[in-house]
Amino acid sequence: MAIKIDITRQPLLLALATSLALTVLGLSFRLPFNVPLPEVSIETPLGALLAGFQRSHHVWSVVAVFLTAITSAYLVTRSSVRHNLYTRRTYIAMVMFSLCTCCLFGCEEWLRSWATLLALQLACRNFESGFRRSYAFGEMFRGAFFLGLVPLLYAPAATVLVSLPLMIFLFHRPVREVPVIVVGACLPLAISSYVWWGMGYELGYVAERTIAAATAESGYSLFGGAQLFDLLAMGAVLFVVLMSLGVYMIELGALKFKARRIHVFYISIAVLTLTSSLAAGSDCCTWLLLSLPIAVLMPLLFVRTEARLSMVAYLMLVTFAVLSLIG
Repeated sequence: MAIKIDITRQPLLLALATSLALTVLGLSFRLPFNVPLPEVSIETPLGALLAGFQRSHHVWSVVAVFLTAITSAYLVTRSSVRHNLYTRRTYIAMVMFSLCTCCLFGCEEWLRSWATLLALQLACRNFESGFRRSYAFGEMFRGAFFLGLVPLLYAPAATVLVSLPLMIFLFHRPVREVPVIVVGACLPLAISSYVWWGMGYELGYVAERTIAAATAESGYSLFGGAQLFDLLAMGAVLFVVLMSLGVYMIELGALKFKARRIHVFYISIAVLTLTSSLAAGSDCCTWLLLSLPIAVLMPLLFVRTEARLSMVAYLMLVTFAVLSLIG
């Protein structure tokens, strides 16, 4: 009698160990830790601070990125389990997150990129926690604050701010919370502008530099220097994401109301993040940010399909990701 191994039912410790292994392997191969960070002509003031920290405190920057990668992977799974985003409990979102963030895309400004991803993740977590019948002023304010911080770290990602009106509609937030959300989203810019004004700059310096960083040509190319296994890994991820979207449309009735709305919110984040790639100043940080919503969506396929097929898809993803690193 053949034994069916359901990859979606792997225990938390196994998923955590797999995520840790992919994180260590991916960061070791993808991030140019030993390459000096090149000077960027135009970047946001906060991004410049993180770039300076990366140059002067290299070891601490590596430690910060590693801890952020592990923590973010765990938080993705914790949120998916807490809000019942799938038809049954699974921890595979953690593995998908580590695979996408650590094994597919590398970036020279890795400290700034991971800080931006963490800000986006904290924004999404707070919005999800505030999705309830009662008032959630604290969660909405914190979520909007972290979302407002995203473009100050990576200017092209200002497109994600468009998700705020959609979030208010999807999560049924009352009118009383709207001023709190608006203030929370504007506060990071106000604080940073005040700080730089106190340092002797013009009051609009932060806003001007952020706009300039979004419109200045970065010269980044997604497929520049991509090898065969890199393209195969990206194609495998794209295939799983598209199939997961199809499963979502089919399984609408099986998912809870809250889960359906949260998935729509993450789909909007994915679309808006992709839109940011059209900005002249976009770089690999766009694709790192995209890893968050697609890591939440990908388990829909694994949970829905037959155990052997989901195992094949899972092994295909991991194999292509590892080959793209060492190939």
